[in-house]
Amino acid sequence: MTKYNSPALDKGLDIIEYLSKQAIDQSQTEIALGVNKKQNEIYRMLVCLEERGYIVKNQVSGKYKLSLKLYYLSHRHPPLYSLRIAALYPMQELAAFTKQSCHLSILNHGEFVIISQCSSPGPVSLSVEVGSRFPLYASTSGYIILSQLNEEEQLLYLNKESRFIDLTEKEKSQYFEKINLIKDKGYLINESQNTKGVIDVGVPIYIPEININGVLAVTILSGQLQELLDSDKIINKLLETVTSIYKNLGINT
Repeated sequence: MTKYNSPALDKGLDIIEYLSKQAIDQSQTEIALGVNKKQNEIYRMLVCLEERGYIVKNQVSGKYKLSLKLYYLSHRHPPLYSLRIAALYPMQELAAFTKQSCHLSILNHGEFVIISQCSSPGPVSLSVEVGSRFPLYASTSGYIILSQLNEEEQLLYLNKESRFIDLTEKEKSQYFEKINLIKDKGYLINESQNTKGVIDVGVPIYIPEININGVLAVTILSGQLQELLDSDKIINKLLETVTSIYKNLGINT
């Protein structure tokens, strides 16, 4: 496949991606260092991005930050907008029933991204920030998403992950056995690999009509397990919630 170079577009995207990772405003010098360019190479790009509303310049410090335009555009994307609206009330009911936080994630470019979350109604709440991205490998939502893919698609994503590549053939076989078991069972209860002391309970949400492969999950502090509903009730409520989301989308299951 012929690769077409677009230096200006690359610089603009580099700046946006760099600023998305920064907690504080960045100067032109800092941005240039961050994207490995000279200041004069990015000046016109900064002006353009500011004029188009993607970045905002502080009139006092002269430093830049991302605007909310990307957030606004992402929420205008019809499939995701429809899914968020369809999931809003069912997820609130799920959080109220389980007394735990829940979140909805989807497959996106070899990772899963959180597109919606609902906090627990209780005084102590675990939450995952909307827009957060995580690798598929060794994560509860990642396992569930991979279980909905065929073997060729699974390998396409996993072979880009160094931790998977470094596994022995026996370990890879065991990994796929776990994925196949999830597919057969239709759910996964698993200790979070991202946050210690947290148990994730998740079920798949697969909507080929709008090209969505995702997961609805409840997050539980492991110390609260004895105080909770039994796992069957949580799983049944998760499945009921997914059915409600499908219904709100007008999809018959």
